Amino acid sequence: MIGSMHVRDVKRLLEPMFESMLSLRELRSFTFRLERVADGVELPDDTNIETNDAWLRWQILGEEGGSGSLPLDDGADALVRFVQSDLQDFIAESQFGWGELRGPRNLL
Repeated sequence: MIGSMHVRDVKRLLEPMFESMLSLRELRSFTFRLERVADGVELPDDTNIETNDAWLRWQILGEEGGSGSLPLDDGADALVRFVQSDLQDFIAESQFGWGELRGPRNLL
């Protein structure tokens, strides 16, 4: 159980998953940020968040997507898998990855 994390730590935890799921071309255009659920304001890296306080937003090759309220209570592995599932859905529905099924080489 994690309980709470700093934004910078969530980003570091998720970066390897993004690198394993996206091609080099996609990674070159990739940006992501955490926003406060309540108002959509981007959260600075030193902000401490708790379960469902923040959601993740990304942009890849001009297409925008994201992951819902981040569940921190079930641990790091569950958090990575939660975001990976949303990213997989996004890729499969995107113009650049339409219909593709991708899996991470290594989650943690």
